[in-house]
Amino acid sequence: MRAFFFLVIFATGLAPSPAQDGAPAETRRLVISAPGPEHPAYREQAAVLLPAWRGLLERDFVIETRFGPAAFSVVLIGKDGGEKLRQTTPLAPADLFALVDAMPMRQAEIRERQPARK
Repeated sequence: MRAFFFLVIFATGLAPSPAQDGAPAETRRLVISAPGPEHPAYREQAAVLLPAWRGLLERDFVIETRFGPAAFSVVLIGKDGGEKLRQTTPLAPADLFALVDAMPMRQAEIRERQPARK
């Protein structure tokens, strides 16, 4: 039950930053859709994301939950607004982070955030 509350609070407390004037958005979005909060795949997804909180923040993620669709799905939307991944099974944080970390925009973020070497 704890993971369920985490995702609902996180999703309702933050809104994605839409791109303006062609500039990249400030966040990546993980959109989790399910028939309801009791759906087993949703509960599994929530449970695996909770311990990955630090990695999600580091990669500028916002989690959106949408209840009501007939089936479970997870969609990754990049900072450029494009769909990067869609699947109908829960997504492991390691797989999510590997996909995002391989993207050129993320590689640039990593370089920018590293302290300058002397």
